[in-house]
Amino acid sequence: MTTSAFAAGHTPQVNYILRCAGCHGLDGTGSSIGGVPPLGLIKTFTSDPEGRLYVMHVPGVVNSGLSNQEIADVINYVAQRWGSPDLPFESFGLEEVNHLRSINISDVVSYRRDLTSRYISEGKRVPEYPWP
Repeated sequence: MTTSAFAAGHTPQVNYILRCAGCHGLDGTGSSIGGVPPLGLIKTFTSDPEGRLYVMHVPGVVNSGLSNQEIADVINYVAQRWGSPDLPFESFGLEEVNHLRSINISDVVSYRRDLTSRYISEGKRVPEYPWP
């Protein structure tokens, strides 16, 4: 992590609490009623190039108001804190986040639907997602 993530005294944990916990909860469990998936299966997405792209385009990330470095730090925190310990994880760096966020995904819901369909066909576990 770079010192920029801590410039205002906001560690990745504090940024998670301020920018993510409102939907995903302080414990990362999400809200099935609200259509917010739990974070326990985030490594399903972060262990795949298309999933890594998706994670950088979910509405909560796009609208977080965090810098790309802070986003990398928060996603790394989330994956290490709640991600399945049996799945590998490669940390996000600033260069990768810059690149992934520069790629346009016109319909993130359709992108996620296609991605999770592939994961399911490969026998991977994915969180429930109620959106059409």
